[in-house]
Order: sequence, then C-alpha cells, then structure tokens
Amino acid sequence: MALDIFWTIFLVFANGFFVAAEFAIVKVRASQIELQAKSGSNVAKIAKNITEHLDKYLAATQLGITLASLGLGWKGEAVMTQLVTQLFAYLQVDASQGWAKWAGFAIAFGTITFLHVVLGELAPKSIAIQKPVATTMKVAIPLRIFSWALMPLIYVFNGFANFLLRLVGIQPNPNDSTHSSEELQYLLEKGKESGALNTSEHELIKNVFDFNERIVKNIMVPRTKIVAVEIDDSAEEFINTVTEEGYSRIPIYDDNIDQIVGVVHTKDILPLLVKGKDVVLKNIMRKPYFIPETKKINDLMTEFQLKRIQIAFVLDEFGGTAGMVTLEDIVEELVGEIQDEYDEETPVVERISETEYMVDAGASVHDSNGYLPLELPESSDYDTIAGLVSHVFEKIPDVGESTEEFGYVFTIMKKTQQNIEYVKLDLVETADDDNDN
Repeated sequence: MALDIFWTIFLVFANGFFVAAEFAIVKVRASQIELQAKSGSNVAKIAKNITEHLDKYLAATQLGITLASLGLGWKGEAVMTQLVTQLFAYLQVDASQGWAKWAGFAIAFGTITFLHVVLGELAPKSIAIQKPVATTMKVAIPLRIFSWALMPLIYVFNGFANFLLRLVGIQPNPNDSTHSSEELQYLLEKGKESGALNTSEHELIKNVFDFNERIVKNIMVPRTKIVAVEIDDSAEEFINTVTEEGYSRIPIYDDNIDQIVGVVHTKDILPLLVKGKDVVLKNIMRKPYFIPETKKINDLMTEFQLKRIQIAFVLDEFGGTAGMVTLEDIVEELVGEIQDEYDEETPVVERISETEYMVDAGASVHDSNGYLPLELPESSDYDTIAGLVSHVFEKIPDVGESTEEFGYVFTIMKKTQQNIEYVKLDLVETADDDNDN
C-alpha cells in the first residue's frame, strides 16, 4: 500500500515536472540562456540545445505528460479507492451500500483530479511562466535524459505528426521562433503601456522600425531651402554665407540650383584665408554626390559611411535638383531633432492651447504627427504639411482661409507668394466630447 501511495505521488510530481518543462522552454528567450552558456555553464549549454530543438523536446514533454497522466489515472484511482474504503471501515460505514460506493468513487476521483490539476498542472505552469530561465535550467538535464531514453518513440510520434501537417498543406517549421515586424511593434506598444519602456525609449525603437521604410524624399531639405553659393562668388561672399547660415558645408552651383557642381567645406577654405592666399571656389570644392528621391535612407547611411561623405543632392525624375540630405538629417530620423549652439530653436509643432497647434508647413507630415493628438494621413502625393494643405484645399490657399478635415480646422496663418509657411490646426470637438462636458 505504501509503495502504491509513493507511485501516486511520484506520478503527480512527474506530471508537474513535464508541464513546467513545456511552459519554461517555450517561454524562455534564447538570448537569456546564451549569456549563461557563454560563461561556461554546462547546464546552460544543455538548456541552449533544448531551446534550439524545441520540436523534439516539446514532443518529449507531451509524451511525459501523457504517460504520467495515464499512470495517475490507472494507479491513483485504485489507491484512493483503497484509502477511502479503509476510511469508511474506520468510521464503521458499510461500504457495500450503493450510496457508499458512489461516495467513495466521488471522493477518490475528486481527490486525484484536485492533485492532478493543482500540483500537476496549475502550480508548475505558473512557476515556469514567472521564472522561465530558472525553471529551464532545473529541468534541462532530466529532460535531456528522458528525451534520450525515449528517442525512438519521440521520432515516430513527431514524424507522424509532421506527416499529418503536410497532408493538410502545412510545412512544419518547428525552430522558427522569429517575430514579424508587426509582432515586434505590438510588443513595443505593450512595453510602453506597461511602463517597461519610457517615452524616449519607445520613440527611439519606433523610429528604428520607421527608418527602414522611409526614403530620401521624406526627409530631404527641399530645393527652395537649400543654402548655396555660385561658383564665381568670391571667398568673402562664401564666408558671409557661412557666417549668416552657420553651415560647415555649402553647395556650389553654376548658373542655377539645378546645376550643382560641388561642395566647399569651411575647413578647406579657412586655412587658405589665414595664410592670405587667393581662394577660387572651383579649385577647392569637392565632387558632389547625387541620389534619386526614392533611395532608402538606411541604404544612403551605409553609402555615407563607405564613401566618408556627409551630404548628398537629390535629383528628381527630370534630373533637376529636388533637395539635399545630410548625415544629420538621417540621424535625426532615429534620435530626433539635434540642436547645436548655433541652431535656432524652431519647433515643428507649437502647442498654443489644449486644442490649438501652430505647425511649420515645411515640416514633414510624419514628423508633425509625433506632436499632434490626431495623426494626419501620409501619402505618396505629398510629404510636407504644405503639400497636405494644398491637397486638401486643391489650390494654394491664401492667409486666413480655412477648412475642416481629418479632425482639425486648417487655417493658413503665414505664406509667401509661392509657399505656405505656417498653418494653425484647431482640434474639432466631437459629439462624445460635448456629452462629456
């Protein structure tokens, strides 16, 4: 009798072991185990092998759970029935009566079920989920031995299961634990909601996802804002431009901005001026680097690193100058706006009140959305707020004109003859907001 009780308890804990092992090896991240494996831990190396061959070891845990559950049903019920019978005898209850038999069965079945579910399922599952690394390390060696001992059975079961999957058109890919971009972005949002990531960390990682999708056209300085000097300008005129604008690299054009012929670095011209030498811009300018509007900014960053340059000129489909992009523009897509001591603080979006926002029309829609309560739609038809406004109005609107769209009232606040400079966005109150008030 004592041996039977021992086997019952053993089977309950065996079931719990395999349940804990199953949840732990699925929950644990390979990187967590790798760190310990690299430190020389033999147990960690075994655990790493388990995480790399999940299909095989999950089959082993399932086989272990099945065998333990079957054994518990076969041995445990009989043991509990004997114990209940002895209890009835001790209480001087006639176990031969019909109600006593049913009561004995119910007590035995209920006790085994309770032990199986609580000690053999729920408790080990909770431990494994909360402490996946520690649990994986604890179960690694026993699970490896069990898997090795029953390897033939595991291969047969796994092979047949994979055969059934192929019959229904599913290709087994047991070791594919990679996450899609959408899954990673979902985890990113959950991390922010839970407080695991602060706002700056969330924005930095989010920018990495956006980085691979953005093209030069989205971030370039448009041709109308390019600061450049003509090739025949004097060194004095060049220095005046550098002093006024604060840039260290100035594009050089011949006749018009569509004819960019080079770039002059201030570090190349200043030593010559200090020595009192005559300076001719075309003699010291560097060769310009041209790129199409559709070039991915991550590819351009790689080219900047390989070519050791920091400025490129963007050409439109007709070969004209569409804009200019610098290494700083690319880096700002990842870490946000970079201001030095010479930059004037000009926010993309200035919050005027709870519902009013002043927006720089030259800013991209993508950048502006980071400061607005309701995101404005992005489109291949436009890149900037000015482009969006022209798209909405279907013309170049005048100062004071307004229209309602995308949850805002757009009002033109400042413009030149050709360009919209500032737009005020008034958040439209919805019916729900009115009811709340």
